[in-house]
Amino acid sequence: MKTLETERLILRAYKESDLPEYHQLLSDRQNMYFLDDIATKTFAESRESLKNAIELSRSNHARRYCITLKEAGEDKLIGAVGYEIEATTPLGKIADPMGWFIMPEFQNNGYVTEAVKSLLEFAFSQDGCIRIATGCYKDNIPTQKVMDKTGFRKEGERTNAAYHDGKMKDRLDYAILKNEWLAHKHYY
Repeated sequence: MKTLETERLILRAYKESDLPEYHQLLSDRQNMYFLDDIATKTFAESRESLKNAIELSRSNHARRYCITLKEAGEDKLIGAVGYEIEATTPLGKIADPMGWFIMPEFQNNGYVTEAVKSLLEFAFSQDGCIRIATGCYKDNIPTQKVMDKTGFRKEGERTNAAYHDGKMKDRLDYAILKNEWLAHKHYY
């Protein structure tokens, strides 16, 4: 898997040695509130999740990257970003979903936006993607802001689409096409 670099970040493949930070990230209940389906409770669950992330990254079905800070060295995982290849068509790959998360102490610094922009650049210019979809619960404002800043367009809203935190919640669907990204990437 190709390592990606931005001005402040290195996006790299997962390693087994990422387990302590990976567990810290995935087992933080408050941080993983909107991602309870992938949150872990135990170190063993985190180990299994990391093993699966490593295996998926080695396959041709997913692109899973650790977010690391250049200034801290690429051994310190602070978050993750990636996408799944849903289909391969004669026109190119369709990715769904794209997702991201970051440790609380690194939030609100633009790192996720920077990582998503870098991954979109890779997906559309090197990985053959033609469409990337993502989404979130309607009350997940930070994720909506990242989607808006990186060029995703809202495709729809599904009322009472998922059960979360004891109630039914609305979900928002977003996507970006390669030609949209090419036409407007300098704005994002």
